[in-house]
Amino acid sequence: MPATADHQLIYCQSDHPTLAARAVAAVGSMARTLRLWRARSRERQQLAAIDGRDLRDAGLSRYDVERELAKPFWRG
Repeated sequence: MPATADHQLIYCQSDHPTLAARAVAAVGSMARTLRLWRARSRERQQLAAIDGRDLRDAGLSRYDVERELAKPFWRG
């Protein structure tokens, strides 16, 4: 009886995401960031339109508003 060799298949599974998965994740991250920046821009536009009385009701001063409006859209 001839000698037989047991050949086992070795399954390699990488813990590293594929390039496509990383690209999808990067695009999703960029989209979330862009939505956040757009929301900040809209909120600051709305804040600029609030009159002094409503600001006082909200507990804000015109100085607070001006300081917020001076921030660039990417800064929270």
